[in-house]
Amino acid sequence: MTARAGNWLRVIGVMMSERIVGFCRFSFWGRSDWGVYAGTKPGTAAEEKALQRSLATLYDEARLAFRFRSFERLTLASLAAQKNRDFLFVVLSSKAMPAVWRQRLRALCAGQPQIRLVFSEERDVGLALAPILDELTEGGRVRLVQFRLDDDDCIAADYIDRLAQAAHAMRDYRAFAFSLPRALMMTRYADDAPARYEYMRPFHAAGVALRAPMAGRSIFAFGHFALARRFPSLADPGPHGSLQLKFEGHDSRRVSPGTDNGVTPISSAEMDEVLARDFPFLKQSDLLDLSGAEARGA
Repeated sequence: MTARAGNWLRVIGVMMSERIVGFCRFSFWGRSDWGVYAGTKPGTAAEEKALQRSLATLYDEARLAFRFRSFERLTLASLAAQKNRDFLFVVLSSKAMPAVWRQRLRALCAGQPQIRLVFSEERDVGLALAPILDELTEGGRVRLVQFRLDDDDCIAADYIDRLAQAAHAMRDYRAFAFSLPRALMMTRYADDAPARYEYMRPFHAAGVALRAPMAGRSIFAFGHFALARRFPSLADPGPHGSLQLKFEGHDSRRVSPGTDNGVTPISSAEMDEVLARDFPFLKQSDLLDLSGAEARGA
């Protein structure tokens, strides 16, 4: 382990037997669990075609401008607001990102000592994270509790506290999965007005966590909805653990309320109440501003 890496690991007082580490793929150009790679096999012509197709849109100027705004105002703001500072957060991106945007991302991440920014040349998220996991686990000697967060989502201010409590409760298990199923959600599609929802579905992606059975496996190696079928798990349906944006162009199915999908409309007043209690770093006007920015392609 290099001196620089050692300094980063000592930034906070994490227990040496176990670390809480978050991972965010920020415009990472490579194979992962995104829809564009569905049905393709590694090393095939179909995968290469998917890679080139994703490159055409991943670094689009309008897309990047929006992602930077949501990352700063949601993701980074929620990390800075955590009551418990005993965590690390790895932001994984690619050297394929244009230089001006790489520099901007460095500037954004530099403000929080818990954050480590990595630009990788790998074209697979598992390969890109392998050396980082080896470093963080100190060659497998330290257990990690990993959580994942997208760059247009955020976590509640007490999220790390709740995850630490869950890790303690599950300390005797070699592996375990954790979920805060209840979330807030705002959608915006084409010219439709923004819509506000409460989302209740165990093991959705925002803030889902895993102590993996093997030190070298990242949380992205496992489908998040399948975690509870593969590992002992703990889910707390009470608090609102995350907030998710689902604007035009997101890499999943279009969101709409239904009787069996956990998506329920809420009022503006109800959203304001939850934001004030669980996401004090965020106001609904921030979300509406982001929504307007997305609609303008800015």
